[in-house]
Amino acid sequence: MRRNGFTLIEVAIASVVTSMVAAAVIGTIQAVTDSTLALDSAAQSMARLARADGRVADHANRARLALMQNAQEVLLWLPTEPFANTANNTSDYDTIHGNELAWYVMDPSAGTLTLQCVENRNDRTTYGLSTNWAGLRSTLQAQSALTTTSILEGLASGGFRVEDSDACSVRRFSFDGILNDEQGGLHVQLGGRMPNGQRHPDCP
Repeated sequence: MRRNGFTLIEVAIASVVTSMVAAAVIGTIQAVTDSTLALDSAAQSMARLARADGRVADHANRARLALMQNAQEVLLWLPTEPFANTANNTSDYDTIHGNELAWYVMDPSAGTLTLQCVENRNDRTTYGLSTNWAGLRSTLQAQSALTTTSILEGLASGGFRVEDSDACSVRRFSFDGILNDEQGGLHVQLGGRMPNGQRHPDCP
């Protein structure tokens, strides 16, 4: 006798097989998606590190002195005027001006590394080598006279290596940190030797 249709057991078996195949396909798609997202996140983290490294390396190359450094911040003196061998230029070139100050600041609670400069890029206020630089930054912040640029975010830890407490002796600065897991957990190393570093006239 010929049957038309399927028995209940056949339908049940077909449903189970279909569900298993569907689950396998969905699992494969999810694994591929997770892998793609992880690779994309890693690529973005690498791009952020490359941009940060480029900015810091440029400043290390141009810095004349690291005026102050501790585990949480470094202050660089970045002269804005080209050097020419004239009396006026030499005097100006040897003077630390407000618009030549660049603070790199690590904020452990926020997990950020930022760059702070005076907002008025024409600020030619002069400062001596023995200026209280930490106090100056606090004063400028209180006056809303500083502009802040994000260098790196998502840092799980980090800080500056203190080479020497004497600004006249420092010839390099460096930052070591680790990005958090969401940012790929990458190790961060920024900074380096200051090849164009020159002493201030008040250096012994």
